[in-house]
Amino acid sequence: MFNRWSNHSKHLESIPRIKKIFNRKTAMAIGGLGITTVVGGQLMTAELPMKDQIYDKSIEVVLKQFEEAGFEKVETIKISNIEYGENIDDTFVKIVSVDGEDWKEGRVLKSTPVTITYHAATDDAVELAFSSKKLSEIEEKLDDAGFENVSKSPILLVEKGNIDKKDTVDKIEIGSSTYTNGYFYSKKLPITITYFDVSPDNIEFPTTLDTTGNWKELEKQLTTAGFSNVKWTAVADKDKTKHEKIRKITVNGENIENLSNIEPVVKKQIPIEVTYSDFSSFAELPVSLTTTTVADTKQLFTNNGFNQVSETSIETNEIGKNGQIQSVEINGKNFNEINDKVIRKDSEIIIKYWNAEKAIVEKARKEEEARLAAEAQKAAQAQSQAQNQAQIQQFAGTSAGTVYYKNCTAARNAGAAPVRIGDPGYAPHLDRDGDGIGCE
Repeated sequence: MFNRWSNHSKHLESIPRIKKIFNRKTAMAIGGLGITTVVGGQLMTAELPMKDQIYDKSIEVVLKQFEEAGFEKVETIKISNIEYGENIDDTFVKIVSVDGEDWKEGRVLKSTPVTITYHAATDDAVELAFSSKKLSEIEEKLDDAGFENVSKSPILLVEKGNIDKKDTVDKIEIGSSTYTNGYFYSKKLPITITYFDVSPDNIEFPTTLDTTGNWKELEKQLTTAGFSNVKWTAVADKDKTKHEKIRKITVNGENIENLSNIEPVVKKQIPIEVTYSDFSSFAELPVSLTTTTVADTKQLFTNNGFNQVSETSIETNEIGKNGQIQSVEINGKNFNEINDKVIRKDSEIIIKYWNAEKAIVEKARKEEEARLAAEAQKAAQAQSQAQNQAQIQQFAGTSAGTVYYKNCTAARNAGAAPVRIGDPGYAPHLDRDGDGIGCE
């Protein structure tokens, strides 16, 4: 982009002066000739203007100087590249070429070709003057003037106390300069209009936000302030001490290191994203396994937050091991081989324990068989004794009418002891053990 005018290199070159020829013997003749030559040369030549008299001057002023000096072959080259300025008719001479060479000083022939290059406003330049600071009116005037590259930059203000500033222009940047009323500008220059945006959607950004603490506290602060477009993103973190602590905050896509980087007033809909540490998907493994039962071991893991705990049995014939823990595997790896004691809580945990149920059932079966056999034997013995007893009673009943012994003393005194079944005087009260022989 051309800014006002361009600078060019300076080339200085002197014109050789007319030398005076002198000879003692022909002094008068030659001297007269010399005077005539000098006078004639002066009529045919002219003094070039000094450089500071023409450079950066208007083309009208420079042309007048060359015209008054008598130069006959002066041409101009117009470069329309001044994009803005105070007067649209201003011109600036930047290069003067004499006989095809850059600037010279001294006298030269009036017929020497002189080329003057000067700069003027661009062909599309127009003068701008705004009588109002209203945004809509300025936009309309720029549109009518033919400016197409126009953008707006708002200065957000809260509604309270600023209603009178609503949609008024603070400043206008055209190209690389600030707009000056009445100046001319090229239509190709980009224009940025900075204006005051006053709206109930504008809120002051809190300067006391806790950006390093707990995200839930920050959520309360942002909600209270009125922000409506806040996204909360949890990032899994195995460090339990950082749980729910804020990691990063971005406002409108830009990461902020501190609150001083944020505009004091923003839109309540401005996108805010808060990233915080989240330990909730992790759990701590027990330091050691001190439990001996499956139930206690399972509870040890579930109490720590693990939710994928199962159990599986390993058969054994050693009844004494029944129900004891054989090992604990976590994601296929033995508990004792895991160095990292913080893992995901959905890790697969399998408790392996000894199962001697078959051996216990088999033992019970054999014991039951033995018990049943013993009971059968006892029942047979009881039945045999009952039969014997019946026979004794039957025999005793048949012989009771002939011989009777009150007791074994009487049987012995009678010389009848021992008394067997079938013997005269045998009776059940004499055979207390029921073996068919009394008074043994």
